[in-house]
Amino acid sequence: MPVRRKTEIPIHRLDKENPVGLKIHAIDSTKPYADARAYGAHRDDHYVFILFIKGTCCMRIDTQLHHAAAPALLSILPGQVHQYLTSSDDAGVWFMAADSLLVGEPFQSLLNEVAHIGPVPLTPGQFASMEGMCNVLSRQFEAADTVPYYKPVIHSLVTAFTGMVAGVFKEYMGSDKQVQRGAAITSTFRQLLAAHYKTMKSPADYAARLNLSLSYLNETVKIHTGFPVSYWIQQETMMEARRLLYYSQLSIKEVAYELGYDDPTYFSRLFKKVVDLTPGEYRKNHRE
Repeated sequence: MPVRRKTEIPIHRLDKENPVGLKIHAIDSTKPYADARAYGAHRDDHYVFILFIKGTCCMRIDTQLHHAAAPALLSILPGQVHQYLTSSDDAGVWFMAADSLLVGEPFQSLLNEVAHIGPVPLTPGQFASMEGMCNVLSRQFEAADTVPYYKPVIHSLVTAFTGMVAGVFKEYMGSDKQVQRGAAITSTFRQLLAAHYKTMKSPADYAARLNLSLSYLNETVKIHTGFPVSYWIQQETMMEARRLLYYSQLSIKEVAYELGYDDPTYFSRLFKKVVDLTPGEYRKNHRE
């Protein structure tokens, strides 16, 4: 078997010496982080929240283009490939990076479900609350450990902020009902899938991990998403394949191996079935 090479999409990590698992700062034309395009396409090992306070911005998340116009809010999950493309001269945002451990349930479940949405517009009231919380968090963060109870206060504020973020997305989706068992199972399955799609290809594997019968898991996921478990396994894997084909220089064989397929020919057939293009055609069409 050919030697497998690591993906060439860089992963940005919170600094190991970061004492609280948080970074927050304002970005505008006067700040050193103004040209976020210098980062290029990359992943993060943490959550990213962006509050657009003025101007406009265009960015790519996974393979989709998104346009944001202030006031708006964006959540980017750990592992999603994203790239900042253009922004207006007057663009300004609050940028927050938060360790996954600070984003508790049920907030993670909801954010995982709405990852495809991109930026959502904010009402004046929502924007005022979010901007106020960013200011409070920033002041506390900059105080370092010079104030009493610095870490627990920071962690509590991040929990409150992520709860507000989740609330915005939940309201945007038009759902104010309590999450039912089926929705919770579906959400847990999607999280398990995101973590193990490279090694767990069989729907039965996920049913076993969730201590459910395959028929019940399939029925539940299909009710809540419109598609069975096998569909989502293919979609998750092929989404990562599209990321690697678009952003990396890995060969098609190397992409197959990276995603856990020992037979590149089978991978190419599956990609063609799901995406309706061969891997080579997809790379050529989307890079031109």
